[in-house]
Amino acid sequence: MKVFPFKIPKPENNALVYQEDISVSFYDKLHQHEEIQISFIVEGEGTLVVGDSINYYKPNDVLIIGSNLPHIFKSDTSIVKNSKMFSLFFTKISFGNHFFELEEMRALQPFFKRATHGFKMVTQQKVTKNLFLKLSKTNKLNRFIILV
Repeated sequence: MKVFPFKIPKPENNALVYQEDISVSFYDKLHQHEEIQISFIVEGEGTLVVGDSINYYKPNDVLIIGSNLPHIFKSDTSIVKNSKMFSLFFTKISFGNHFFELEEMRALQPFFKRATHGFKMVTQQKVTKNLFLKLSKTNKLNRFIILV
């Protein structure tokens, strides 16, 4: 299966992109993009292929997909009629070449290491869900603060 390179639509001078996807199904082509993707599944279920693994996704899942990691969301349209996902996109250098290498950011290194293969959050789910629900109602600075 061919992997499509994908460019996340990003306004000039924006380091962090917030996106809401609401449709019958999510983007259903195997693709990859430079940005790390953190997604919260609000509605919808289906199969998620990330790299060489196949997983199931459902509402309240928080999924992390690393930079240039091929993936596809295959929505199960027989279960629900609409899918809804909130996502944050950024690169490791979005905030400067060395931002995530600062001593204050060192605690995030395990996150970046795990993101290279993709993973589903299994702890802090309620807190993360509440933060994602705030994203649509806040300004860009607060989105950055929520990310960190």
